[in-house]
Amino acid sequence: MSMLFSDNVDSFNTCNTNINLIVADNRSEVLAWLSLLEPKLRHQDVQGRRVEDVGGWLLKTEEFKSWNNSSGEQGCDKAVLFCYGDPGVGKTFISSLVVDTLCDQARGQDTAVACFYFEFAARKEQSATNMLGSLLRQVVSGMETLPKEVLQAFQEQKKVIGGRAPQLEEIVKMLQTITSSRRTYICIDALDECAVAHRVKVLNSLNKIIEKSPATRLFVTGRPHIRAEIEKRLAAQVASVPVGPSKDDIITYVRVRLDEDETPDAMDESLEADILKKIPEKTSEMFLLVSLNMEAILQESTTHRRRQRLGTMIDGSGLEEAYGATIERIKSQNGDKAKLGMAALMWICHAERPLQADELCHALAVELGSTDFNAGNVPSIATLVNCCQGLITVDKEASTVRLIHFTLQEYLFAHPDLFPRPHATMAEICLTYLNSRQVKAISAHHPPNLPDTPFLQYCSIHWGAHARRDLSGCAKLLALRLFEEYDCHVSTQLLLKEERPLDKDPWGIDCLFTGLHCASFFGIVELAAALMEMESYDVNAQDISKLAPLSLAAERGHEGVVKILLERQDVNPNIRDVWNETPLSLAAGRGHEGVVKALLERQDVNPNIGDIWNITPLSSAAGNGCEGIVKILLERQDVNPNIGDRWDKTPLSFAAEDGHEGVVALLQSHKSVIPSEI
Repeated sequence: MSMLFSDNVDSFNTCNTNINLIVADNRSEVLAWLSLLEPKLRHQDVQGRRVEDVGGWLLKTEEFKSWNNSSGEQGCDKAVLFCYGDPGVGKTFISSLVVDTLCDQARGQDTAVACFYFEFAARKEQSATNMLGSLLRQVVSGMETLPKEVLQAFQEQKKVIGGRAPQLEEIVKMLQTITSSRRTYICIDALDECAVAHRVKVLNSLNKIIEKSPATRLFVTGRPHIRAEIEKRLAAQVASVPVGPSKDDIITYVRVRLDEDETPDAMDESLEADILKKIPEKTSEMFLLVSLNMEAILQESTTHRRRQRLGTMIDGSGLEEAYGATIERIKSQNGDKAKLGMAALMWICHAERPLQADELCHALAVELGSTDFNAGNVPSIATLVNCCQGLITVDKEASTVRLIHFTLQEYLFAHPDLFPRPHATMAEICLTYLNSRQVKAISAHHPPNLPDTPFLQYCSIHWGAHARRDLSGCAKLLALRLFEEYDCHVSTQLLLKEERPLDKDPWGIDCLFTGLHCASFFGIVELAAALMEMESYDVNAQDISKLAPLSLAAERGHEGVVKILLERQDVNPNIRDVWNETPLSLAAGRGHEGVVKALLERQDVNPNIGDIWNITPLSSAAGNGCEGIVKILLERQDVNPNIGDRWDKTPLSFAAEDGHEGVVALLQSHKSVIPSEI
């Protein structure tokens, strides 16, 4: 199937002018600033796995034709087409078909096409801001020159705190302006897999875009339970179509799988005919169930065993039985296949982010208790896919490994007995790897060759998240061993590079980041307590950004670590970082109420200290709409609610300018607030 993409890898878009294919460094920098998410990779993977002609029925419906052909004039047309269906009915493949159809249709037209695929496993990174930023990036990257609104916003952000990411409101305004002048299609798959808090912001933002840009068309897929929410938040501009595979779609899919059979000698005409007859009859409601049954049948190596598997296949529309039966097959495999299959499922299910294929393979090669990493122990990704009996898949474009469907993740979460203490195990594996002789030999003065050590970055950045959830005795000992040389360990530099991308490049610089800094950063109370008992640790030591352990814990909302630090009388609660922010300011502006309360219990804390712009904790909380923290601060007699920053903006001004009505009301009701300062 042909598809129209520009040569710019960021874009689905086509324009009726020739695009300069030489992308300037500044252009690339601007596009990366808008969003680092790359939905095109996910699209290309789904496109590659989609069976031709399956789902084509949707394109022939009156709802799709009307949505696609409408002009949007006078507000009489439905701007949104919502395709809903139960899990596993093929909604994502239909989304990719619609994207491809629109790209083909846009050939030679001044039309933009942008898409986004929500994924349950990527909820943390797929925020409303990142998602809308990705749409904006796709829309503008196909243009010969970037719009002035985008360039101006990029230049303006460089003037504050050394550069910051675009804010959601900025992105929405830019999309409103840019899409109002050209036909734009926005396709969003699996909106139900977006975190609820983000989904509200996404829908409200899309509604604002559609209101200002009547020619924009929005295509959305999701489960039925979000239909009412979509219709409510998109101002009833929604046409809805139920999605489910037709019998012809199922037969076409089964024929394709049979043609791809890697063991054709284990198939005869009679068995093939029975498969084509029985599977569409018994599993016609769900593509996912068809896929699992076909995988189970084709995994067998003889005609007899395949016929047996066909006779015992899972029917009906329930997935729980299918997942349970498949996991039992994984456990019954010979040799180390069962162990590899279950370990792969554990990592994919509980990882902090989607794993690259080589990351997963190296994770499964780590041997607990060993000080050496044996590269000869690394399984191939093909072996892992085979061991998992069709429950995992590899996105070829992004090289990430995924569960076959988000309902499998829900199933695994609902059956915790399958993986006893997964986070403790994963922390132990990460720390074993970081303590290995091979990793410790890597210099911290130069960026490491990550292709040679693919598991290094994940371990460096995420071991603490697993340890915070469940710290075993083994992981504690391994972490303390890591901290013995943490200041010169490569993982320290990788962590700082990831968490502070706008700071100075850490390579070759003494970052002054100790084990206590690390334990405070991750919020691991037991580790922080153990380190504080050691005389070698200075509880007020500041790293290269002048962040003390208390500052790191306060900034990230780790109340437990904050409390044990504050128990020490020698801990300075007013210590300032490179921006002159105190722990109280860091916590107040980020909405960490428990941390704010703990800090204010110290008699020597000063709640009026401003940062380098003289923005106080109260101003920071007010400007970010942290109503609970504003109330806590206003209850104190020593808090001055009228302190202005270097531009004379008071807390009331910050709250009013950012539209935080509840905070404004709180401040105006306080007897000491000067009303004229708004």
